[in-house]
Amino acid sequence: MQGIMAMGIDRTEQLFLYLDDLERAKLALVFFLHLAALLTVFRGAAAQPGAFLGRFPVLTASWMNIMLSAIALAAAVCVISILAGRHSGIATVLFVNAGVISLYVIEFTVMLSRGFFKRLLDDGLQPEIRTAICFIIMVNAGYFTLMFLKDILLSDNLGIW
Repeated sequence: MQGIMAMGIDRTEQLFLYLDDLERAKLALVFFLHLAALLTVFRGAAAQPGAFLGRFPVLTASWMNIMLSAIALAAAVCVISILAGRHSGIATVLFVNAGVISLYVIEFTVMLSRGFFKRLLDDGLQPEIRTAICFIIMVNAGYFTLMFLKDILLSDNLGIW
């Protein structure tokens, strides 16, 4: 319990209850963060042969499908965040977003290990080592994304000061 309190999520007040300017700004940030990640994942899956998400043409067939799918899924994450924030508080919102970010991390890891790092390292490493390197890089990226999101969701004002 001490670790959770040290992170600043020991507050039990509801989030997204009144949707004032600050709450709308936080929600917009959550939406655009997930939208950017989803657009990158779907576009990467469309460009890379053999990608898992490439098996679903409704997600990756065209730019229109990619945009509509990413907007719909980012909106769904925002709706779930609103419901979690209103009924359970900030910790649940962070756990929901951490779960979604972990899905991005896994998909980015697979795409990077089969695409970018395979070309970068020119088959000089075994695929397992390449995947491990990509997983370490993407876990760090997911962690910093989650910490950025935590800081924004716990903020008390808009702006820098």
